[in-house]
Amino acid sequence: MLACHRENGEIFKLFWPHIEYGQHLGHFWPGIRIAYPEWKGFTKWFHLNIWENTQRYIDNTNILETTLTSNTHHIKVTQSDFVLPDNDILVRHYQFKNEGKKSEQITFFIYCSFTIEGSAIQDGAYIDFSNNSLVFFRRNVYLALAGAGYPLAGYQCGRRGTGSDPFQDASKGFLQGAGDNILHSAGSLAWDLGELDPGNSKAFTLYLAAGQNEDQVRSLLAAAGAKNGEQWLEKTKQFWQGWLEPSLNLIGEEEQSPFSRSLLTIRLLTNKETGASIAAPELDPYYTASGGYGYCWPRDSVFITAAQDEAGYHDPARQFYNFAASVQDRDGSWHQRYFTDGALAPFWGKQIDEVGSVLWGYGHHFHLTGDQGFANSIWPSLEAGADYLTANIQENGLPIASFDPWEDLYGQATYSAAAAFAGLKAAADLAHSLGKKEKSNSWLAGSEQIKEGILKHQWSDRRNSFIRGAKHRIHGDHYNHILHTGGRAHITKDPTGLYVTHWTDMDERIDAALLGLAYPFAVLEPTDRRMAATVEAIEKNLWNHNVGGIHRYEGDNYRGGNPWLITSLWLAIYYCLAGNRSRAGELYQWTLEQANQHLLFPEQADKHHGGPAWVLPLTWSHAMYVLTHLALKGKLSWQR
Repeated sequence: MLACHRENGEIFKLFWPHIEYGQHLGHFWPGIRIAYPEWKGFTKWFHLNIWENTQRYIDNTNILETTLTSNTHHIKVTQSDFVLPDNDILVRHYQFKNEGKKSEQITFFIYCSFTIEGSAIQDGAYIDFSNNSLVFFRRNVYLALAGAGYPLAGYQCGRRGTGSDPFQDASKGFLQGAGDNILHSAGSLAWDLGELDPGNSKAFTLYLAAGQNEDQVRSLLAAAGAKNGEQWLEKTKQFWQGWLEPSLNLIGEEEQSPFSRSLLTIRLLTNKETGASIAAPELDPYYTASGGYGYCWPRDSVFITAAQDEAGYHDPARQFYNFAASVQDRDGSWHQRYFTDGALAPFWGKQIDEVGSVLWGYGHHFHLTGDQGFANSIWPSLEAGADYLTANIQENGLPIASFDPWEDLYGQATYSAAAAFAGLKAAADLAHSLGKKEKSNSWLAGSEQIKEGILKHQWSDRRNSFIRGAKHRIHGDHYNHILHTGGRAHITKDPTGLYVTHWTDMDERIDAALLGLAYPFAVLEPTDRRMAATVEAIEKNLWNHNVGGIHRYEGDNYRGGNPWLITSLWLAIYYCLAGNRSRAGELYQWTLEQANQHLLFPEQADKHHGGPAWVLPLTWSHAMYVLTHLALKGKLSWQR
């Protein structure tokens, strides 16, 4: 279960049974009614701007605490949101403190509606009188809401946007007692918290359970009742703080916050049953501005898994690599992306760097752990992947054309070639350790062939730098222009022979992903003359002179063309390995300044004002922060 919050504490997305699907909200609006003349009896919903709020994560946990105050009364509300570590139950624990001089009579209201799995049809809602819960359901998704500690004071079910919708009645403080509804369902519950004397506090807890049927959610709510809200809060706090303990010896106490927050965020955005991580909580499900983010890309996940491995979390790392092996295609390749349960996600083409990245990850995990059992278990996957890479080396020594890591260039990308080189080298090393010398020699020869292709075809003397890629796909008008101006271009036909594809021989743009030649793929030493010249070109051509940070590549206009945190941290890692720790520290500090108040890292920084832009949080950004932090500490393992 994954819940997404606004700064005012409002939950606006709720994912279950996986962290990327389905999405069921809807509205989930709590509020209180104070029996006081100036309030005129209306419920003051917490998501409205009549409240002032502050918000924080409780230290070293994924418990979000929102504090609400108002100038119109003296009730202070502290809301703690968390999901139980071992059950599919969202807990909202409240503390109400009377900071005024007179007693107040308080009634707590909750109004909610769910678009279960993104749909408002075929749904229903009803009151389960066996435990006084409000249940929403659609097919095999049941969401049951109950409160603990005070008597139920009212209930109402109805249809959104009609006269039966309980929102208006709940806002007035008087529910009508309707016990069920079908289609576009909404519901409200109320609890009488009684008198709250000056200086005193009262606690109240909401439980939202998710299950596949009525019996499951009833059992979950019964289990929640075994402890009070304070006890669940403490148990969850201990869980997260205990989970962080293995990483704390890697860093100083004064540096724990951003490092720990990154590890906690990675954990939140990783399916605990499979080890697969999503790029980000889905924010664009209809693909209006992107192709969506709530999926597992093998490429991203290798960086994310490497960060966990380097921080000492070897079990979740192995778990991801087992997942990767389980979803591998029969030909040894991987698709662009997956759901975290292993189902194939919507895609727009295979990307050969994903194969190289996963094989590199296998080798990285084995290098860190020496786990012979792991090496044996992933051997079939590694062999299939390495054979796939070898079979797809072209005449120029480079891997077959595919989409690049930014997924907007189709060609022989330099980054993709570096990943394939590293994947084959890792496979050769693992094969050697397992005594499979023939395979090892074959794959090592393939890796050297790719390296020769990179040095020959992906270096530009004109730019004194490695470039974005060799041959790449272009539009027909671009093809005609190249020929007209004396350039080199050619055409091929698709597998059916019905359509032609136009190609040009080089993309000479500078690309931050060229940093992959040094880290993590070690095609060249960081101090190599050509690598140093490439980094100089990256700084010169991709640095944002307004707010700082590194753009992805020349001419990038995605979401307006902002600098990215991934690229800036990548450059910092390079400088650590090359011995320029001062410049690495500057980039590291710049990245920290782009985080939000909770130290969540975005995908991009606003090119005009700095600070978070577009996706927040991005798991890959947090992974690169962890790797950069360890590099600055001299604790990053790097395979040459």
